Amino acid sequence: MQQRELVKQSPIRSSYLSHSAHYGRVYAVESTLELDYLNLIRFEKTAESVESQPFSIRFHLAGRPRRYTPDFLVIEQGVEYVDEIKTRSAANNPEFCHKAHKLSGIFRAQGQVFRVLTEDDIRPGHRAQNIRFLAPVLDAPAPWNEYQTLLNATEKRSAPMPELQSLLGALGIDRSFIRRAVAHQLLQCDLTKPWSQLDFTW
Repeated sequence: MQQRELVKQSPIRSSYLSHSAHYGRVYAVESTLELDYLNLIRFEKTAESVESQPFSIRFHLAGRPRRYTPDFLVIEQGVEYVDEIKTRSAANNPEFCHKAHKLSGIFRAQGQVFRVLTEDDIRPGHRAQNIRFLAPVLDAPAPWNEYQTLLNATEKRSAPMPELQSLLGALGIDRSFIRRAVAHQLLQCDLTKPWSQLDFTW
């Protein structure tokens, strides 16, 4: 399989570069939906490795030669996922569905899992918006000292956003701790809710 070059800027498509210190890579993506997918991967940190536009394959569809380059190759718990990121409308296009069925068989024969992910998978509720807010601090150091201060100061292990902000103020901890602690999953919450309405456990 041929390695694909990083995406070049197109006059009709936007392209973005994103760096992850955790994975030690720079990623090229071609849409904001792909960028939101990558931010989710970077936030969750459950994958062993992630590559964008990892390779190209040639195959035949309806008697015609085709070339396909996946958006991402993700290895998680030893399973290789070949991920295609599409809008819901594009994923439901009959021509693409036929192509996806063909590709699924090709990758299955190679021991890989082909997935088509849409905004329904990537952007439920406010999750993508919240993770965009977290993205700038995903590679910053985890706020362990402030977290330990919080643990030592109270036996509480849960609070809604306003209560946690008040508690942090009383402890002299800057409110930016919440953003950094969520980014490093020291604070657990349902990110599909609006940021101001989050409830935290720790």
